[in-house]
Amino acid sequence: MKDATNDDLFKGLPLQTTEHILKAGDILYISIKTMNAEVNAVFNPESNMETSTGQGYQKYTTPSGAYLYGYEIGADGAIKLPMLGKIQVAGVSVSQAEPIVQKKADELINDAIVKVKLLNFKITVTGEVRNPGVYYNYNNSITVIEALAMANGNTDYATIKTVMVIRPGAEQNKSYFLDLSSKNIFAAEAFYLQPNDYVVVQPDRYKNFQLNSQAYSLFFSSLSLLLAVLGFVIK
Repeated sequence: MKDATNDDLFKGLPLQTTEHILKAGDILYISIKTMNAEVNAVFNPESNMETSTGQGYQKYTTPSGAYLYGYEIGADGAIKLPMLGKIQVAGVSVSQAEPIVQKKADELINDAIVKVKLLNFKITVTGEVRNPGVYYNYNNSITVIEALAMANGNTDYATIKTVMVIRPGAEQNKSYFLDLSSKNIFAAEAFYLQPNDYVVVQPDRYKNFQLNSQAYSLFFSSLSLLLAVLGFVIK
């Protein structure tokens, strides 16, 4: 961000406007805890599997664990919970879904404490980064800068002026080009990523030429020296 100065005030999108809106196929972690051990066992089966080191919750941090143990939103936009039945959560954010589940729990359970988290918030970072791959986010939001940090940053061949974000949609994909060299990045629509976004760091052709030209120069210098030596030997 070369155009940033001391004491700059960066204008960006408020976090609440960047939250993912839940839809069919999303997988949620839902915890409902009370003073009743039997109720806890129904809604929090992982608590029965915990060891002294607290490893029971780690099963949710893998794609297979989230798929097997999380609550998937059905085609009708609802999740099915023991005792509580179907609860409509599609069309709202995770932070809005939590009070919806809390209200339903309060109707049947005394002193329930509800926690709702999104488990399938994954992003793919590829291109000129040091560790391309699929990364999972367990916070309510993540920025493109944080995504690049997960991939250990860009390579020497990358350009940060045209980082592309591809956002899958129901009918078509939408692409954004972000200039990470400018402080205006904070106001970019795709600065905050959404689940299933692709971040593509593109190569800089000029950098490639500069870095490769050194190797070419060394090769031709060695070749010239070899030809000179061969010419001397032949004479």
